[in-house]
Amino acid sequence: MNPKSIHHRVMFSDLTGCVPPQLITIEGPEAQHLAKVKRARVGEMVGVLDGIGSMGIGEIAEISGSKQRPIIAVMLDHIEMIPPVSPRIQICCPAPKGDRLDRMIDQLTQIGIESWGPLISDRSERDPTAIRQDRLTRIIHEACKQCVRTRSLVIHEPMTLAQAIQNNPMRVVVCDGSGNESLASLDVDTRILIGPEGGWSDEERSRFATSKIQIARLGVHVLRLETAAAVAGSLALANSIPPTV
Repeated sequence: MNPKSIHHRVMFSDLTGCVPPQLITIEGPEAQHLAKVKRARVGEMVGVLDGIGSMGIGEIAEISGSKQRPIIAVMLDHIEMIPPVSPRIQICCPAPKGDRLDRMIDQLTQIGIESWGPLISDRSERDPTAIRQDRLTRIIHEACKQCVRTRSLVIHEPMTLAQAIQNNPMRVVVCDGSGNESLASLDVDTRILIGPEGGWSDEERSRFATSKIQIARLGVHVLRLETAAAVAGSLALANSIPPTV
């Protein structure tokens, strides 16, 4: 059965120790969403994602508990480990204001970006330490279920521009209107740096020149921060090897 054809999908803590056929129990918010929102029924098939690469397929064997706290038993038929998207792409940019951060994280998850890190730049406006990790985790999980992504987007600790450039085994590419390189040709693991709404400062541009970092241009117009992140990610993964799901 093609996992993408399964209507119901849930997140489960860890499928690593499961050996089908095996009965697993879904509780909490995932069970509530499956029972109350998706209105799943006994006998229907479910895709089970653990966020670290595994996907299981099973049948709902029992729905117990109460309406407010349902408990769903799923008999796993088989589990498959899905390889990660290649190349690995990390986006580093200041956190957009308000719910624009939510939209950006949702889009980056759907696109297939491996991770996002809040970037502290000269003109950053939002305090990265005030970001609610629990909220972003819920958004990531919902996006994973929607797009059948088996590996959750990783959220890194905030980093300065110097840290983003120096402490990194990946190739580094900076997005800026002055660039003439293309992101569509990326074939190695890459960290993409995107500046704040006000753009990079003169001092930051000097750092890029000194470090001889590749500068890429995203388009003909000035983009919103969250739009630039989604466009950069899409271009970088245009020639990627998709995971077999």
